[in-house]
Amino acid sequence: MSFLCLGRWYSRFALGLIGACSLPNSADQGVLVYNEHSGITSLDPLYARNLANIWAVQWVYEGLTRLNAENQIEPCLAESWVCDSTGREWTFSLRKEVFFHPNPNLVQGYTLNSRDVVLSLDRARKHPFSAWILEDLDTLFSIGPQTIVLHFSKAMPDLPALMSIPALSIQPAPLLDSKTSDYWRTMSCGTGMFRLQTWVEGEKMVLPRFDLHWNKPVSTLAGTPIKGVAIQFVKEIQSAKLDFLSGSLGFFQGADPQVNDELRVLSKKSNSPIRMVQGDFLNTEYLGFNLQGKHPACRSAALRKALRAFLDVPRVLNEVRSGMGQAAAGRFCPPALVSANRTLPELSPQDQRAEALAWLKKAGYTQPSEVPPLVLHTDPAYAYFCSALIYPWVSEGFRVRLEVVERSTLKSMVAKGQLDFYRASWIADWPSASNVLGIFHSERIPPKGPNYSFFDNDSLDQALSVLSERTDPQKQQSAIEQIESILNHHAPVIPLYFDAYLRFERKEFQGLQSNVLNQLDARNLAVSTGQ
Repeated sequence: MSFLCLGRWYSRFALGLIGACSLPNSADQGVLVYNEHSGITSLDPLYARNLANIWAVQWVYEGLTRLNAENQIEPCLAESWVCDSTGREWTFSLRKEVFFHPNPNLVQGYTLNSRDVVLSLDRARKHPFSAWILEDLDTLFSIGPQTIVLHFSKAMPDLPALMSIPALSIQPAPLLDSKTSDYWRTMSCGTGMFRLQTWVEGEKMVLPRFDLHWNKPVSTLAGTPIKGVAIQFVKEIQSAKLDFLSGSLGFFQGADPQVNDELRVLSKKSNSPIRMVQGDFLNTEYLGFNLQGKHPACRSAALRKALRAFLDVPRVLNEVRSGMGQAAAGRFCPPALVSANRTLPELSPQDQRAEALAWLKKAGYTQPSEVPPLVLHTDPAYAYFCSALIYPWVSEGFRVRLEVVERSTLKSMVAKGQLDFYRASWIADWPSASNVLGIFHSERIPPKGPNYSFFDNDSLDQALSVLSERTDPQKQQSAIEQIESILNHHAPVIPLYFDAYLRFERKEFQGLQSNVLNQLDARNLAVSTGQ
């Protein structure tokens, strides 16, 4: 990508730029600029299913609630909410004087009302990507312009948290009435702190601050509130790193182990212009099997357990990710969501190999080379990690081959059940064990949801029902342990590690916050020059 005259990104921010022939300094312009190497595919909230899209959607849209930096649910477009004694009926009171972004198809100064909420939620509940969120909703209606009522077929104790999911962001009713779904992919009209001004796919996205936003900056930090957000789309990580070090980018999201190590060392120097920010990220990385697939591993739990036992995930984490992340050790639910996290017994390398060979024999094979060839599919971002991961299999004699496909193609093929074996991840929609483990419910089998292993187990479904009811902590913990035990026994997936987010920031920017879902909050972000 050429950066010729890319300074024009900011011209309509009224920043007084004059035909710059390189990226201008992010802090000098008062704009938070970052690179999205994986690209953004849609601004439609219903397609906010990966981190790149989620960030873009949350700059411009808002929901009734939000998850803050302390990982607590707080009011957003809803000022308050109450639930009846059955836990099945919820009433939300909307915030007044909330303006939508200007749009030629909206009356000037259009403000939030209950019909916007009803149509937005109804749109989400009818879409296959988000229908699961409100699947137990019986009725949805408004009482006057600022109140909505939702009635469910069962108790919904997590509803305020569900309302923070980006797919349930609120859009204006007049546009929902008049525009097709294609419109929302490249256009946006929300109530967020920033509004869409320009999006040239594969090149840039410009999001100036929305001056009529209901939540005014309250930062007490030295500096001036940022004037907007801008995103560049450079696939070459090294090029993006140089942009960051030159000051053209306000922050750099950890994306490459070698680059991360370089920036980590630099951030520790006393006069460093950058800081490192790291924290828990509720993202489970795993290898998945399509249990309806053709390879013998898709039909044999013993063979899947043999493959699992041969892996050495801690070694790969140390060598490839510089130790960033925590090995799953047989668990799928991140430890932050479990009150008493237990792991499988640790075995010596010799004992682990003996266990792997025992499972292999139980699967009907005397040696790994007898197992038919197996293809592990992944996307380019995880190709190096997966290459290191499968080394023990190859060295033992398994005929495992890595096939790298583009992220969008991989996601589509996995969702359609076209791949027997794949690398995937599950980012929690909200901090809840029921949300993480719920992807294995039989009712989530595609096309109804993300149960891409096509795993169907009545006992697990029953345990998930207990977990979703938010009973006493002891019953919750017992349900979690039962689900983990079932997953360990049947091995529809091989959990690899629990992720962490890593971000490097220019010190001129202060106040950028994030939560355990790695969602960014720039509402009180301030910038100062001359640092």
